[in-house]
Amino acid sequence: MPKMRISENELYRIHPIPMDTVMIYQSHEIGEPFIIPLKVPSEADKFLDDHRHYTKSNINVCYAAPRSAKGARSWYETQLNVSSSVRQREGYPCKGVPFYVVTDDGIGFMAHTTSANNKQFAAVGDELILGRWIKGRLASEGLVRPVENIADDTGREGMITREILDSYGCNAIAMQKTDLRIPDPMRPQNMYEVWTLKLIKSDGVDDG
Repeated sequence: MPKMRISENELYRIHPIPMDTVMIYQSHEIGEPFIIPLKVPSEADKFLDDHRHYTKSNINVCYAAPRSAKGARSWYETQLNVSSSVRQREGYPCKGVPFYVVTDDGIGFMAHTTSANNKQFAAVGDELILGRWIKGRLASEGLVRPVENIADDTGREGMITREILDSYGCNAIAMQKTDLRIPDPMRPQNMYEVWTLKLIKSDGVDDG
């Protein structure tokens, strides 16, 4: 098992993991991965706010109405909705039970499934973490520029589209369980399952 000392502060926020350690975690994967499509509009459809083109939901939920009068949502805010065909498969994480995830590019954080019918996959305690992971990778490749104030992005230049994902070479997340667990640093009797996350290109994802 990888020798990792994770503090309480690290466990509940995003933190780096050495790539040799990531590979060890991946070598412990078991079962089949759960594939979660990244639902986004095409470039041509990014102004179609009809609830069918994902212009204000999922990875682009930042373009939805502000949560309060305090201001627009963060560009990094992300809500990954998982289809019933995925979450009803045997072995899908139980609602509200936290687990530790290790990404293919060397990031670790706590996650869980939540919301009505267990339909959302999210990081624990910080709704920006998933967006920082996904959108941060797209931005690092120069495919999109982070938006400081969504209210000012009237041209939706920061919206993630199918073309952006195609340029990066991904359209889904693969989430896979491992046979490893890690202890809670403050409550060692609490053991968390370890799962891996990868950005992938899946032929089974409907682009329509």
